[in-house]
Amino acid sequence: MATTHVAQSYDDSVYPSTVDVKVPTTLELPVDDWPQHVTDILSPDLLTGETGSLARQLGDENDAVATTISSTSMVDPSTEPSTNLPATSEANPIADPSTEPSTNLSATSEATPMADPSTEPSTNLPATSEATPNTTPEDSLPSTPESSLPSTSDLDFPENPAALSEDNDFALCERPFEKLALQIVDIILRYGHNNDAGTSVGKKFLPLVERSIEKSEPVKMVLPAFPCKSNNKVDKVLGVLPDLGEELALIHLNGLCESIAEIYEHGAELVITSDGLVYNDILGISDTDVWDYSTAVRDIIKAKELRYISTLRIVDLLDHPRTAEMTREEYLIHAGCYRRELIAKYAPKGLNIREAIRNEVDTCMTYTGYVKFLLKDLRYSALAKDALGQKLSGEKYKVAVKKVALAMIERGKAFAAAIEANCRDHVRLSIHPSSGQNKLSVSLIPQPGKGNLMTPWHCAIAVGLDGSFRTVHAADVRDTHELILQNGHPHHFREKSDLWDFGVVKVDFEHLYPCGMIIRPAVGADAASPPSLRDIDVLKVRKLAELQSPVILRGFADTTDRELYIKKAGEMGDILPWMFGQLMVVKDQRKVDRGSNNVASNEAMPMHYDGIFKFRPKKHDDGTVMKDEEGDEIQVQIPPRFQLFSAFATAPKGSGYTLFAESRLFFQYLPAPYTLSRLQAVRWRLLSVGYWRGKMQNMSLVVPHPVTGVPCLRWHESWPESKTKYSTCEVRVENDDQEIVDMVDRLMYDRRVSLRFAWERGDILLADNSSMMHTRTAFTDDCERELWRIHLDEMQINVCNDE
Repeated sequence: MATTHVAQSYDDSVYPSTVDVKVPTTLELPVDDWPQHVTDILSPDLLTGETGSLARQLGDENDAVATTISSTSMVDPSTEPSTNLPATSEANPIADPSTEPSTNLSATSEATPMADPSTEPSTNLPATSEATPNTTPEDSLPSTPESSLPSTSDLDFPENPAALSEDNDFALCERPFEKLALQIVDIILRYGHNNDAGTSVGKKFLPLVERSIEKSEPVKMVLPAFPCKSNNKVDKVLGVLPDLGEELALIHLNGLCESIAEIYEHGAELVITSDGLVYNDILGISDTDVWDYSTAVRDIIKAKELRYISTLRIVDLLDHPRTAEMTREEYLIHAGCYRRELIAKYAPKGLNIREAIRNEVDTCMTYTGYVKFLLKDLRYSALAKDALGQKLSGEKYKVAVKKVALAMIERGKAFAAAIEANCRDHVRLSIHPSSGQNKLSVSLIPQPGKGNLMTPWHCAIAVGLDGSFRTVHAADVRDTHELILQNGHPHHFREKSDLWDFGVVKVDFEHLYPCGMIIRPAVGADAASPPSLRDIDVLKVRKLAELQSPVILRGFADTTDRELYIKKAGEMGDILPWMFGQLMVVKDQRKVDRGSNNVASNEAMPMHYDGIFKFRPKKHDDGTVMKDEEGDEIQVQIPPRFQLFSAFATAPKGSGYTLFAESRLFFQYLPAPYTLSRLQAVRWRLLSVGYWRGKMQNMSLVVPHPVTGVPCLRWHESWPESKTKYSTCEVRVENDDQEIVDMVDRLMYDRRVSLRFAWERGDILLADNSSMMHTRTAFTDDCERELWRIHLDEMQINVCNDE
């Protein structure tokens, strides 16, 4: 990172930058054939014309224009093209509401959220934009986020990271808050998918961020998103209410803000502006569904304690009093009025949609993207039935869809202007890939590789046995996955497997972000007499932990019975004893001398894997010790396969977290220029002084998992005297750039990679010591936090140990 510009540090996710689209220049729109509910919502001037159609004004239908498109919002981003609009263009509103208008748009431009960004290719528009590089929940969050990242002073940032700009004068200017502002923008870019952009990505927002820092205020961001579920509840989504997709997306966005708060004391605030009411009547979605969806989103934010996120409805952009106290009944009575007021107050004056489509490339592309998206989204809607009866295709249906697309463009311009007027001091975020010039793109549920981006309101979530969260259309996984309900509502799909069946003990599974799961007694079980740990099939727990870790048993009886705990550990695998016995009590011993064990303290610890300092001589089959060419004994590192914990007592809320960094996610989020193949060749060495004493070299950074074979990270975080009273550790890369040390140390704490787990008394936790790195955060010295730990099964790793 020391020699890499911040703006270029996270460009690993590449999305299609251009796609050729044939844009019809003729739109046959005979007014007489339009469904009544569509004509009612279109502006009167849209319906005017010599013959009641746009065909004469827009030219010959046989002419088509090949062009490139970029993503919009309410359009389903996974399937259809969307657009980055120049100063004179517009983005559609009713496209997937997640693709909402950009706040930093000129008065005549807009972006839309309701388009599903996963369904549309991203575009670089000539002369107007350029592609830019791409860039957790706990049960309780602290009132002020506890920093688990290396402190800012420990990070090696470029001397002049301001080279976000291609202009040398911008890069060389020195401002007092510039460095911190660049670090904050860099965090936003890590969460983004700004495609193939030059070094100027994010430049526009630096002054905004610097002003927030200068005023000692939170960095404010605004994201048009979370409108309502897609109308296609047959092929695409599970219902009208939020599900696991919305939960993951909101936790992910809160993690973005938490990451900023870890380097900037005043933190960040993210405002989500829901545009469901802007477009729902055009799409045939009821005002009731919009209210219920947005209210449920707010409930998730509250239940998950996502304190950095707030929400705005359209009425909040219209300066109405007491909107926070609005009831469902009041909202439904006045919903239509809010729509009309939004258009009357913010619609650009003199807008001529026909002229815009004919003369503006961006508007024409936006229109085309909407048509493609709507053909699928409205397939089972009232609009389709109005146009075709029970038929699902035909020219008449396509014509009706085109009219809806026109109405969306008109509405979207007004919504964009409303956001701009109300959120001028906010960094404008977007769910779509963009150039990073007028808005910064963020992905809501990042997918591995170059997978399509889908918003949660245009997809369902398929949970894999490996713990992965795939965004899918519901129809695509019904044969391979089981539909899981939560509180009686469809919540997600789960890959079919016998591992989910715990026999007579009925259990529920909660999938954690970004990794891991909690297993609880099933809803409906007798809370007064929950199932006992003795009845749990712990071999299934072990098999699940090999695929996704950590696995937590919560809410079961007898989990703090020491003898039973040791007995169940023996059922999972071979217990590896310490010199003092099979079980280690991890508790603050309140010793402060340098030779004491930092594990038995209240300090934060470095990220590591267990057993890194545990060795024995390697032996031949006849029992003799193996030696190298110089006659020295060959040492074998013998880390455990698993760590098993029981929480006997916990730390105060907001402290004493255990962090687990997942190797699969670490490699998914590798920043450029690092790749898995490059890291597989890396060798590193370690020098540790103190209670943990060792001098090791020629250690592999990446090793295969002993069962699954997937790549696993092997590492011990650098730990200088500035962080500890106890053992220190210096790490060096032997055969590659030393910047790898900083990159690995930083990425292991990334909230997209690392679970911050908050303990509850009685929790049993099993973690795979091959696929997971772990650490803990500090807790107060008057705290009686106590964990029991057992190591299971032995691995052997050849390492050169000089001690």
